[in-house]
Amino acid sequence: MTVFRGKNVIKEAAATTAVDRRNLLKAGMFAGLGLAAAPALAACGGGSAGSGPALKWAGWDGPPQSEVFRRFSEKMTEKLGVKVTYQQVVGDYLSKLLSQLSAGAAPDAFYVGDIYMAKLIETKQLLDLTDYLDSGDAAVKLDDFHEGLYQWCRPADGSPGLYGLPVDCSPLVFWFNKDLLAEAGVSTDPAAQFEAGTWTQDALTDLLDKIRATKKKGLLIGSGNWFDWFGWMSTFGGTLFDDSGKAVFDSDPKSQEALAWLFEQLKSGNIAYSGTLPQGQSGDVLFYAGQLACVTSSRVILPNVKKLKFGFDIAPLPSLSGKDVMPVPVNTAALSVNAKSKNQAKALEFLGNYLNAEGQRFRLSGGGNAVPSVKGLDDIVTEGHVPAHGSLFNDVAAKGYAVPSAIAGNAKVANELPRLVDKMLKAGNGTPRSFSGKVVQLINKGS
Repeated sequence: MTVFRGKNVIKEAAATTAVDRRNLLKAGMFAGLGLAAAPALAACGGGSAGSGPALKWAGWDGPPQSEVFRRFSEKMTEKLGVKVTYQQVVGDYLSKLLSQLSAGAAPDAFYVGDIYMAKLIETKQLLDLTDYLDSGDAAVKLDDFHEGLYQWCRPADGSPGLYGLPVDCSPLVFWFNKDLLAEAGVSTDPAAQFEAGTWTQDALTDLLDKIRATKKKGLLIGSGNWFDWFGWMSTFGGTLFDDSGKAVFDSDPKSQEALAWLFEQLKSGNIAYSGTLPQGQSGDVLFYAGQLACVTSSRVILPNVKKLKFGFDIAPLPSLSGKDVMPVPVNTAALSVNAKSKNQAKALEFLGNYLNAEGQRFRLSGGGNAVPSVKGLDDIVTEGHVPAHGSLFNDVAAKGYAVPSAIAGNAKVANELPRLVDKMLKAGNGTPRSFSGKVVQLINKGS
C-alpha cells in the first residue's frame, strides 16, 4: 500500500506547532515580500542579515521551551564561535516574519510552518540546503530524517531543492482511557490488541459499540483539518495521492471503504464530530474529564494527561491486518535559513547542529511533548515509561507523512479545506462519494 505514489513515496515498509493554522495565511499576506518594511517590524526586534558576525534565529515557542532555546543558543555560541541569539516572536509570527523579510532584516535562521513554506520558497526567501547536506562538513544528513516528514519542504512545482528540515514532530496516535474501556467490558485494550495482531477495524468498531452502550462518548473527529481525518483512510490502506500529486481518494477503492466505515460510525454515534458539540467542549477536554474513552492526538497532550487520575495508554490507529503501524498524519515545522543572510555558512552550521541527533536530544529530553524527527533517539519518548507504550510514537513517526504538498503549496486550499469539511460534517447528510468528491475537487482545482 502507498499513501502517496510517485517519486516522493511513503510506503508501508518504510509534526504540532503552537501557531493557529487558520490564522497563518491571510489574504494578501505575502504581497509585501520584497517591498518596504511594515510597521510591525519594530516589534520584532530586527534581524541579523546585516548585523555583522552575530547570528540570530527565531521561533514561536514560549516558556518553558524558550529557556531551552536560550541555553541551546549559549551552547552554539561556544561551538560556532559567533554570538548566537534566540528571538522569540510573540503573537502573529507569520506577519512579523514577513515584515522582517521584506525589510531585509529577518533572522539568519527561523521556523517555517508547513502551510507557508511553499510561498517562501517561491519568493526566494529561503536557502536551498541541498549543497550543504551533500557536503562532507554537514552536521546532519538527509538520511538521518524520517522520509515522510520533509517532502513539504520541497518546491510545490516539483523542481529540485530542499528548503527546510523538520525540527521535531507530532505523530497522530490513538489515546485511550483504560478505566472507561474496562467498565464498558473491553477485556483487551487497543495496545494489547495491537501486540496480539488483532487491532483491526472490526476491533475498534466493537470497542466503540461497547462504549456507546454506557452512554459515554467513544471517539471524536477533532476538526476539519486534514490532520484529523486523513489518517482514517491511510491507516486502512487507502491511497490519497497519485504520481503527479493529484488527490485520488474519491476514486481509490480502499479510501472509499474507509470513508464508508467512518460515515457509518458517525451515523451510529460511535464517533462524533467535535464541530457539533456544545461550545467549549473538545476532544481533549472531554478526554481529560473522563467523558471520552478515546482520542486521536499527538504527544502534545502528554503533560496534561500525566495529571489525570485514570489509567491511559496509546496504540497506533488500527489497520486491516491488525498488526501493522500504517502511515498516518504527522504535524511538524521546519527550520530554514534566510537566503539573504550575510552569515549563511554559520547559519547552516547552526541548522545542522540544531537538527542532528545531539541537538534534538538537548532540546527534547527531560519531559517534553514532541517526538524526534531523526532516527536513533527512541529513548526520548520512553522517558519515565509514560505512557506504557510510548515507544510507538517513534514507530508512527517513522511511517507517517507530513502535510501533503497539494495542501501546503496552495494557500487557498489550505484555508478553505477545513471550512469545507467542517460544513459537510456538521450537515451530516453526505455520502463518502459526495464528501470526498467535493474535497478532492478543492484540492486538485482550488474550487
